[in-house]
Formats: sequence, C-alpha cells, structure tokens
Amino acid sequence: MGRVLTPAGAPLGTCFQLAPSVIATAWHVAREAVSLGDGGPLRLDALAEGADNPVRTAEIVREDRARDLAVLRAESAFAGSVRLLRPAASVNRAESLVIVGHAELREAAGAPRPRSLEALGTWQGIVTRTDDVLLGRITAPDVLRGMSGAPVRRRRDDAVVGVVSGRYNSTDGWLEHSVWVARTEDLRALCAGLADLDGGGPWAEFAAAAGAVAAAEAADAALRRGGPGASDGAPEAAVAPPLTPSPGADPPGPEAAEASGTRGGPAADDGEGGLLGWLRDLF
Repeated sequence: MGRVLTPAGAPLGTCFQLAPSVIATAWHVAREAVSLGDGGPLRLDALAEGADNPVRTAEIVREDRARDLAVLRAESAFAGSVRLLRPAASVNRAESLVIVGHAELREAAGAPRPRSLEALGTWQGIVTRTDDVLLGRITAPDVLRGMSGAPVRRRRDDAVVGVVSGRYNSTDGWLEHSVWVARTEDLRALCAGLADLDGGGPWAEFAAAAGAVAAAEAADAALRRGGPGASDGAPEAAVAPPLTPSPGADPPGPEAAEASGTRGGPAADDGEGGLLGWLRDLF
C-alpha cells in the first residue's frame, strides 16, 4: 500500500498495488495531486514507514470519473500487491470489513501525527445513483480524510471488495458514518489490458464468483415471485453445485459464520435466501 503525495511531499490520499507497478486509487485523489502540480508526474511513497521508502513517480493510465476510480503506472513497484479480489456483490449484508490507509488527524502541537490508521466497518449494501452508477455503502465511524483510495477488505478472507471513495458527512444524522465505496467489478473493467484478469493472481476466479452470485440472485428472485423453478409445495432447501474456493482464500471461520448467519450451510436462513448467502460465503 502507498500514499499519493503533493508535489511538496505532503500525503493526500491512499493507494494500493494490484500488480507490480499497477496502482489503484480514487480519481479525486489523483485529480487533486495533478491540480497541485505543474503538469509533472504524480508522486507516491509506501504507507509503511521504513528506512528504504523512496518516492516514486507515476502516471494516470486509466480513469473512471463517474465511479471515482483511477489506475496509475508507477516507475517502480511497491514491495507487495493485494492477495485476493472479490466482487462487491459477493459481500453479505452486515459483513465485517477493515480499511487501512493514510489518516489526516490533528494532534496537539509537537505531537507525532499518525501515519496510517485502521478502521473497522460493516457492509450495508449497494447504492444506485440517478446516473445509474452503482456504489457500495459501508458504515465505518473511524474513516478519516486521507483514506480515500484505500482498499476495503473483507475480514474473513482479506479479499479486497472495493475502494474508498468518500465519507458522507451528514448534518442531520441521516446515514451517519456512511462511506461510499467504488466496486471491484468496476475496477476490474478499468484494468483490462493492464493486469492479468484471468490468471492465477489476485483476480483468479473473480469472474466465476461474480457469475455464481448473479445466478443465485436470479434463482432467488424466481423463487420469490413463483416463477420457473419455484416449488408448488413447501419450499425445499436450495442445493448448489459444488464450488471450489479460490486459491489462497482461507476457509470461513466461526466469526464469518456468526456475521453472515450461515453456520447451518446452504439451508440456513441468512436473511438473503439460503443459496445466495451460501454462495457469497464461498466467494
């Protein structure tokens, strides 16, 4: 992970590496860095402080302004890349998440400022804007300025499921502590041709996971409206085809089962339909 810097070296926001030298961040962070410069390249450094933390330059190679996403190419790679990415659609409602990023926090004069901060959150679902853009929404009271561009990670398997776009600052208490999240589905589309989307890297089985969730949602909708596939009698427990967990993904533990309500397997009632919840837990 890294920080996006001003030309003077002050941190503006957070970024993370998808593949060697391929960096993701929020578009508004990259835009602000560009606006403060003289037309030169962006500047990045590592989020973790260390003796060997050179400032590296980067250029914007892809952007999606509507979804607040930017992909950069850095002159040199960070030490590590994200391990796993999964569709935002695969996240269960109220599932536990974690965000780590640069944080702008005012301290007493002379006191050392925090370089990074960890914020916990929960997934609340999808927001559809009037321009048909889909965003994720999480509640995370500790997300601060400077964390835009940070990866939103699912705690049970450390999979990245989105990118922090911004915090909704409510003046009347509505949607308090809400944070908008750009979805990994849109980040994947932006990375076409820049990173291996179908190999054995962090995007492995992403498309299969998205397809499985979409199929489960369609089947669940058909059952709810009594369409094809609906039972004439008492509904039976949904049976899913065998699925293989993604390489490198840890099996869900007790914390995941309690958070998602799927300890009982595919027939358990997680509030979203047994089949859909079970598939989301697998991916």
